[in-house]
Amino acid sequence: MRSFRPGSRVTRLGSRLTPVRIAALYATFGLALLVVSDYVLPRLVTDPQLLRELQAVKGAVEILASAVLVYALVASAQRELHVKERALDEAPVGITLADPHQDDNPLVYVNEGFERITGYSASESLGRNCRFLQGEHTDERAVARLREGIDAREPVSVELRNYRADGTPFWNRVTVVPVEDDGDVRALLGIQRDVTDRREREQRLSVLNRVLRHNLRNRLNVVLARVTRLEESDAETAAEAAAIREATEELLRLTERIQEFDAAIVGDDTTTRPVDVVALVEETAAELRAERPSTDLTVRGADEARVVAHTTLDAALRELLGLVGGTEGARCVVAVAVEDGSVVVEVRDYGGRLRPSDLRVVGRDAETPLEHLQGIELWLVRWAVEKSGGEFAVDPDADPAVVRLRLPATDVGDAADATDGSGDAGPAAGG
Repeated sequence: MRSFRPGSRVTRLGSRLTPVRIAALYATFGLALLVVSDYVLPRLVTDPQLLRELQAVKGAVEILASAVLVYALVASAQRELHVKERALDEAPVGITLADPHQDDNPLVYVNEGFERITGYSASESLGRNCRFLQGEHTDERAVARLREGIDAREPVSVELRNYRADGTPFWNRVTVVPVEDDGDVRALLGIQRDVTDRREREQRLSVLNRVLRHNLRNRLNVVLARVTRLEESDAETAAEAAAIREATEELLRLTERIQEFDAAIVGDDTTTRPVDVVALVEETAAELRAERPSTDLTVRGADEARVVAHTTLDAALRELLGLVGGTEGARCVVAVAVEDGSVVVEVRDYGGRLRPSDLRVVGRDAETPLEHLQGIELWLVRWAVEKSGGEFAVDPDADPAVVRLRLPATDVGDAADATDGSGDAGPAAGG
């Protein structure tokens, strides 16, 4: 296969020839030779010996032409196979083929990505069932789901704890898809993705979230109980206790906000729901005005702007408006527009609550030890918008500073079809 250079003349010729074209060309060429040798030559050549020699030449030409056409067809097929083989080998995922017609579905093909991910060479893998990647801590329930899908000849995707050739464990997202031809499953296509980094990140976030929700909240409630007793003391102690209470209650509110945004932080949840952005913004603005009558929060633009968004978007918009309009004397304008199939929410902060340094950090999507946000609100907004398939943008140099959210718009019918708690993550990507 690899002996044919893609740029060679034969390959370029073959790439223009299909089996149908070659058959047509060969039939035309053969018919022409037949007419010349059996009808034209006998009328032009009277010498029987010369006629036999010319017909022999015709036969040789026909054989040579057949060989050239067959060679071109084979060269074309081999070039195409070579390109596909290189594409499979250079894919960033592991790709395997197993033969369902042999006992125990042995592997008959593995790509270089599989070798890189698992550490097993092709010679060590071929002829074996892929279960050799399993080990002591592989979840048997996930293996059972994989087996059920294979036995039912249906696409199936699971995440397994597998082991590399050197014994190191890794998380493998495995998808198996039956490849059918005329109703017969000819092969089992396997795709492997190393998702170890994501799984470890989720585990760390889960631990931190547990600490934040349980341990920290319990300790803060203990502090509040002590503060209540201090507030009953003399005036000076009571004033100090009031300051402690305010800080503690703010920490408790922070833990509640982070808990609400669990799905956006971990990145696995794809649950969506219909949202009328205008109604949500106006409702939040009314609540902020009721809490702080001096707040000047104006909503302008469209009367209705519907999106089907991630479930955290409601909280995200409330966080953003609470940040810019949740203090005494705050002044901001929220403009909502529907344009080019998108809902655009533009928040202009006239009260100075959006610090340019914070906007630059969240705008470039990276914090450093020296440059980081003072709070978490803007991060939560960005994550929720991106989980909704939207775009988050800031303009820290504008006067006033601007935060701009762009979300995919939907019509009323689409929004009515969506239901709370539903979502479509798409077909299994495999791994």
